[in-house]
Amino acid sequence: MIDFNEFKEKEAPETEEEPHIYLSDEEGNEYPFDLLDIIPHEGEEYAVFFPADESDEDDGEDTDVVILKVIHNADDSVEFEGIEDDAVLDAVFNQFMENMRQAFEEDGEHGEDCGCGHCHE
Repeated sequence: MIDFNEFKEKEAPETEEEPHIYLSDEEGNEYPFDLLDIIPHEGEEYAVFFPADESDEDDGEDTDVVILKVIHNADDSVEFEGIEDDAVLDAVFNQFMENMRQAFEEDGEHGEDCGCGHCHE
């Protein structure tokens, strides 16, 4: 299991594809992520990431998103920090899911009785 408590952002290499954000764990291992959303919560911002190496695969298994606190530095750089408070993590995740539900409903792709197999209230 990867410990996502400490990350540093690395600039993504120039490619024709959608750029990824590369995050490094405390051991220096780098992982590509796609940024899905920024969620404001109680005066802070939280970034919701999806592992980029899994976004192109559809093997039927659920993949968890990664939620990290956004830290804005004085030099306008950004760092990400793990979240230890389960209540904050749950609140941010619930808001992210609500944002996703609303986005799908606005696009007419998802909603009650859409047949996707997910629970819609």
